[in-house]
Amino acid sequence: MGRHADGYNNWRLSRELTIGLIAAVVVVGVVVWWMTARDETNRTHATASPCINGTLALPIQATDSPQLRDLLADYRGSDPVVRDYCVEPQLVSSGADAALMLASGPREITRAALGAVDRTPASDNWPVIFTTPVGIAHTADTEVSGADWPELANRGVVIPAGGNIYARAVAASALSDADADRGVDLLRADRTVTVEDAVADGSKLLAVTEDSTPDGYAFYSPDDLAVNTVAIPLTATDRVSEEQTRAAADLARYVSDHVAQKEPDDAQRQVLSTADIISERFAAVPEQSKGSVDAGTDTLVLLDTSTNMDTLVDGHRIAGHVARLLDPLMLSVGRAGGRVALWNYSSPLSPGVTRAWRDNVTFLDNSAGRNAAEVVKGFGTGGDPLTRSAVPAALGAASQHSAETGRPVRLVIITSGTADSIDDRAFRNALDSSDSEQIVPQIVHVGTAPVDPVLADWATSKGGTAFTADMTVPSMADSLQKAFGVARP
Repeated sequence: MGRHADGYNNWRLSRELTIGLIAAVVVVGVVVWWMTARDETNRTHATASPCINGTLALPIQATDSPQLRDLLADYRGSDPVVRDYCVEPQLVSSGADAALMLASGPREITRAALGAVDRTPASDNWPVIFTTPVGIAHTADTEVSGADWPELANRGVVIPAGGNIYARAVAASALSDADADRGVDLLRADRTVTVEDAVADGSKLLAVTEDSTPDGYAFYSPDDLAVNTVAIPLTATDRVSEEQTRAAADLARYVSDHVAQKEPDDAQRQVLSTADIISERFAAVPEQSKGSVDAGTDTLVLLDTSTNMDTLVDGHRIAGHVARLLDPLMLSVGRAGGRVALWNYSSPLSPGVTRAWRDNVTFLDNSAGRNAAEVVKGFGTGGDPLTRSAVPAALGAASQHSAETGRPVRLVIITSGTADSIDDRAFRNALDSSDSEQIVPQIVHVGTAPVDPVLADWATSKGGTAFTADMTVPSMADSLQKAFGVARP
C-alpha cells in the first residue's frame, strides 16, 4: 500500500536528542563560567595585598651606615609580613622607642645600656647583622704588607677618637698584643685626636675601621680582625607594641638565615676578649683634666635627662658620656674655689610632679664639686626635653645666688633640644626677665634634635657661648671644656 506525504519534512531531531543537546550546552556553559570565575579569583588573590592590617613600623635603634641600609633593603625586598602587617623598618635615636637595638662590644655593657632605659632583651640569641673590618689606614708611601699588629705598634700607630669605641678597643688590644693595661693607655693617649686631626698632623698609620679610612689612605687588615654588630630584639613596653616586638623577632630570624654567623679563631678570640676589658675600663674612667678655671666662678649645671640622651655615640649613651666628662670639670670648679650646683630636667615622670626640673645639688653644698660629680653618675633618663620650662627656673636660681654673693655665676646648660610648647616670644621674655649682668650662659647642644635658636641667640647676646657638639666623644669633651672655661695645661 503506498505512503502519503503529510506536508512536513522528517529532518527533526527526536525530543530526547534535543533535550540532551540542550543539557550539554548548559553544562559546557557552566564549566566555562566556573573556570573564568576561578581564574579571576586567582588573579584577584595574586594581586591583593597580604597586609590586611596595613603597615607596621619596626623601630630600630642604630646608627645609619651603608651596611645597615643594604641589609634593610634586602629585608624589605623579602616582603616581610607579621600578623597581617607589612613590616617597615625605621631608625630611631632612643632605646626607649626601639623594638630592636643594634650593638657591638661586651654583652655586659650592652645589657647595662639597656637597663639604663628600662629595656630587656627578648632572648639571648643576638645574631650578627654585619661585621666591620678593623685595621690600619696607611699612606701610599708607607709599606705595611705582611706586618702584624705588634710590629705596627712600634711604628707609631695613632688610634683616633670618634667612630666605634669598641673597634678602637679592638685595635688597642691588637696593637698591645692583648695587654689590657697597655691597651687602655693607648686609647687615653689619643682620646682627643680625631681622624681629621691625625691626617692634618701627617700621621702615616691610623687604626680605623675600613669604612672610616680617610681619603688618600689605603686599608690593611692584619689577621682579618673585625667587629661584630648584633641585632637584639627587645620586649614590649607601653611605647613599643607586641606586634612591633614580633616584627623585631622576624628581622632577627631573617638575619640568622641570611648573614653568615662566623666565629673568630683562637687568636682573634683572645684579642676580642681583651678588647672587652679595655672598653669597660676606658668607659669607666672620667676624662682627666688638670686644667684651671677662673677663680671664684660658681657654676650651675642644668643637665637634660630626657630620652634624647639615650642616643648612642661610640656604643654608649650620650647621657653616660656626658656624666663621665662632667666629673673632672665640676671638680675643676671646686679646686678653683667655686661652688657647683647641679640640676637635671625632663618632662615630669612621677604622679603629682608638675615641674620639669629638679635641683639636686644647690649652691649651699660646700663639697667643692664632689657631691655634684657623684650625683650626676646616678641620673636615669626619661620623658621629653622641656628646656624652655627649665632654663628660666635655673636662670632665676643663678641670678638669686649672684645677687646674694656679689659673684658671677656660670650657667652651663647641656641640652638635646626643645620639646615644650612655649613659643619663641614668651621664652625670650622669660630669659630677658633676669637683668643680672653677672650670669654667663654657656649652652652645649648634644644629640640629633634641632638646636633651640632662641636659647642659642640669648646665650651669645649675653656674652656667653652656644656650642653644638658633633656626634663624637672628642667634640662633646671639647664643647664642655670650653663651656666650663677649663684651660688644659
